[in-house]
Amino acid sequence: MALPTSGLTVYHNPQCTKSRKSTACLEENQEQGNYQVEVVKYKATPPSRERLQVLVEYLGMRSDSPTIERPWKEDRPWDYLLRPEAQGKATSYDEAFDIIENDPAMLERPFVIDWDRKIAVLGRPDISRVEKLVEDRKAGKL
Repeated sequence: MALPTSGLTVYHNPQCTKSRKSTACLEENQEQGNYQVEVVKYKATPPSRERLQVLVEYLGMRSDSPTIERPWKEDRPWDYLLRPEAQGKATSYDEAFDIIENDPAMLERPFVIDWDRKIAVLGRPDISRVEKLVEDRKAGKL
């Protein structure tokens, strides 16, 4: 499956409050933000390894730029991709990707990828990063 070239993708779990709030925020602001949103229920449709690699890149996890917010642990950044119960079980991105491929429920959620701006955010511990992404889109920041 080819990667999208525009719009937003949210990796969504309908059972998760933050995921529901993030998805609602994205859907309610599509017109004002001038984007389309793809909602992926990742337990049923797990992200490909290629998408996981793009997620890591768009989060800035492999960047040494001082402007990138780093909410992950510098010595174990791949744990940021994983649910708490899976953290500490991988020693590399590849191992984290293996864990997610074997059990998609181990992907933290909700992750949002902005394909136009080539950035990604996680809606945890609250959805403020998702709300900021939406506000930036509404303000025309591309």
